[in-house]
Amino acid sequence: MHAAKLALIVVASASLGAAATLVAQKPVLHSTVFDWTADAKPNSWGAVRQVMRDRTPTLDELEIHISTLKPGQSPHAPHQHQHEELLILKEGALETFQSGVTRRVGPGGIIFQASNEMHNVTNVGQTPATYYVIGWTVPAK
Repeated sequence: MHAAKLALIVVASASLGAAATLVAQKPVLHSTVFDWTADAKPNSWGAVRQVMRDRTPTLDELEIHISTLKPGQSPHAPHQHQHEELLILKEGALETFQSGVTRRVGPGGIIFQASNEMHNVTNVGQTPATYYVIGWTVPAK
């Protein structure tokens, strides 16, 4: 039984090492430029343009997308996640829900969503609302 446990530990360690190697081998994004013309993918609440989702020299992941919400729509119910994110409103009017508090945001407004706090946004205007979402994941310590 002791040999079986030892074998399991060796296999698990090798698997973790292989996973770490795969993450380390993922190319690192260097300075670049992204064009606005990313393809918009329509969905039930509007559309999303995925700009990028890559590792950088200092982040495990930097993710940027552009969302457009139809009037009265939210992209999802209130939720939380470990990573932090910024939303920068290009046009329209949003209401942001953050841990029980709601606030209105107009064009040029910036919303910060902190780690593990409940949040969402709703288009409270009469026209589509378009905003940039920038999220990041830092390396584990």
